[in-house]
Amino acid sequence: MCGRYTLTRHEDVPGDLQATLGPGVLSSEWWKARYNVAPTQPAPVITLHDGNRVVEMMRWGLVPFWATKPGHARPPLMINARKESLDAKQWFREALAHRRCLVPADGFFEWRHDDPKHPMPIYLRPESHELCAFAGIWARAKAADGTEQLSFAIVTGPPNALVKPIHDRMPVVLARSAWATWLDPMVDGAGARELLDVPDVGDWRGIPVSPHVNKATNDDPECIAPLETKPGGQLSLF
Repeated sequence: MCGRYTLTRHEDVPGDLQATLGPGVLSSEWWKARYNVAPTQPAPVITLHDGNRVVEMMRWGLVPFWATKPGHARPPLMINARKESLDAKQWFREALAHRRCLVPADGFFEWRHDDPKHPMPIYLRPESHELCAFAGIWARAKAADGTEQLSFAIVTGPPNALVKPIHDRMPVVLARSAWATWLDPMVDGAGARELLDVPDVGDWRGIPVSPHVNKATNDDPECIAPLETKPGGQLSLF
């Protein structure tokens, strides 16, 4: 799964997003460096409107359009959508076919459970600190007060060799060459599914970090500060 992630790039943003994601995303109103994005919080996602990529703030945790209607029980918080189950429910199928988004990030957290009483947070990120994008799906619903609620979920799949010793799931990190296709409304659900490969390890690394990240309200650089390790360097993940 993916339960926390980061979007820390800020030195050359939004110019970096403009150059990386394409025309239409330049905005300063939403930008804020995030060191611990947690479920139910608003976060920026990239969608396609009239052929242009735009940034929209959405709640992390998918709320289907029918979930806020009278008589419907609110479903469990859906922060992730398993790629193997995207055809299992109609609203997942519809989102995959018509409401796909990019979730910009530059890393995510998983917890290693060697000591069940004290799980160790591991920060997984590219050594290059390069901006990446998780595959996402989104929904539009109306809250009880009539206001529009936009929400999203991150698509997860089997782990690559780096993540496998830590967790049996990971977010689908889309290859940069697949970003345009993932957003393309002319690509149907079957075509989009073909893009959901197990991400390459590439220059990604896992770094043990402070348990400061365990608290969802902590959102500062200490969340990604490496733990001091014994002489010999980085803690092995294998």
